[in-house]
Amino acid sequence: MSAITESSPTASHTHHHHEDHHVHFSTESDEMKENSIVVRKRGETSFEVQLGFLQVNHTYEVCVDLSSSDLDPSLDLESYGQKEVPVPVHVKFLDLRKGESGASLTFVFKALHDKVTKEKMFLASKEEDELQFEIVARVLGKGKGTPLLRSGIHCISVEPSDETEDTDWKGF
Repeated sequence: MSAITESSPTASHTHHHHEDHHVHFSTESDEMKENSIVVRKRGETSFEVQLGFLQVNHTYEVCVDLSSSDLDPSLDLESYGQKEVPVPVHVKFLDLRKGESGASLTFVFKALHDKVTKEKMFLASKEEDELQFEIVARVLGKGKGTPLLRSGIHCISVEPSDETEDTDWKGF
């Protein structure tokens, strides 16, 4: 009987010891877990915006939250517009406005090619202040699966792919 009594405190002590262990996730994995668009400040007025996985031949409307600590509060954000040089291919600016916790940037992204797509979007105010956003997306090709869109990204149209039109099928 005394053998059982001796092992019992050890067993409960061992069990208690395991409860003290905690798993810590870095902020990197937290960003992914929340499935949000990742924004990294690259300079005073330049940012990298990672959209994650998108699908080829799809057009998306993207709304990104920018924290107030990343933007100069004196900027008149509503006066910004997209510069046309260089001519944007994938990204079309829609809106930049102040919000409660910073600002929100809205633009359209066209996923045209099955590859990692990077395009810089240059915005300038009437006073010629410039903001630069490098938009990065990993575009999945046809048959590569359907990506889980990050929060703030919505598909607004799908272009028919060329492959479906090159068929031998003549109809009935």
